[in-house]
Amino acid sequence: MKKIWILLILPFFLTGCYDYQELNNRAVIAGVAIDYKEEEFFIDLEILNNKKGSGQEENENKTYYIEGTGKTLPEAFTNAHLKISKDPYYAHLKILIISEKTAKEKLLDVLDYMIRDPSIRNIFLPIVAKDVEAKEILECTTTENPVVSTAIQSMIENNKTSDSVSIIKDFEKFFNAIIDPYQDAYLNTITKKEDALKIDGIAAFHNEELTLLLDETQSSTFNTLNNDANSYLVNMPCPNNQEETITINFHNKDKTSFEFQDNQIKIKSKLSGTIVQDSCKYDFRDAKVYQELNEQFKPIIEQEYKKVIELLKYNQTDILGINNQYYKKNREPLEKWYEKEFIYDIQININKNGLIFEVNQND
Repeated sequence: MKKIWILLILPFFLTGCYDYQELNNRAVIAGVAIDYKEEEFFIDLEILNNKKGSGQEENENKTYYIEGTGKTLPEAFTNAHLKISKDPYYAHLKILIISEKTAKEKLLDVLDYMIRDPSIRNIFLPIVAKDVEAKEILECTTTENPVVSTAIQSMIENNKTSDSVSIIKDFEKFFNAIIDPYQDAYLNTITKKEDALKIDGIAAFHNEELTLLLDETQSSTFNTLNNDANSYLVNMPCPNNQEETITINFHNKDKTSFEFQDNQIKIKSKLSGTIVQDSCKYDFRDAKVYQELNEQFKPIIEQEYKKVIELLKYNQTDILGINNQYYKKNREPLEKWYEKEFIYDIQININKNGLIFEVNQND
């Protein structure tokens, strides 16, 4: 009996050193950039430098870069790996950057390679380089951000909690959305302006094709419609001075939902708002001011919603998962959702310093 127990527990003590390698023998890859041009793949690897330095030199040389090219993506990666004296290690991959051209023409090649490689964990963040090559993004190091992949990851996370342009979507979630017949996928876009990186919008896909790029304002509106925004800043010119504005920071009070009625789709949205900037000099001691602001901001928000919805309809891109919601309720696909009429039921509550004045929108 004791021998049986020993045989049962022995594997747990033997597996600890399986496939173990010293860190010094591994090239830890933090970021990958993929460009496609002149009918070839160009990849760029950001590798963490584990050589010890001193002072400023150590801070400036935290990473180094290896390039590879090939007619196919496996060939490009193989050519890059041949230039590395250590074993390429992708378990800590943080960022995958693909250029617009790659996203438009070779997305399936990228998905196929990344999902098939068993050494790559699918929790890294994919992102689309907008108006610039992916390589330029990955190699945009600064003294403050010597590891670009880590910097981009932090930008995405911090942007989500500030102006809500970014979304946190790892590779596995993106891949699942691509193959899901009832919804479309989307990713953040990143660009380079004046040698600084910036998360500046969302790339929308239909099936596996890149069909639409949303700018910052449109992305923030989309994230609000998608219940994925912590902050939605909306400006309104002052009634007596069009050069001055009042700014309200909105967030979803309840989840935005879709109701399906014959040839109509009703979007129901409830938002709470806090005044963050006022150049109009409203008297916020008067409760009527809040009711007036509710009435004035409501058509502004409705118009922003309409702009995004019309873009999605025109490009037949269902990144809001409208078809998916319909299928869950009716167990059948929604035929040509983009030909339906959209109507809007928006309720807003604007408050200051945490005081919420309930306003009946029907009054």
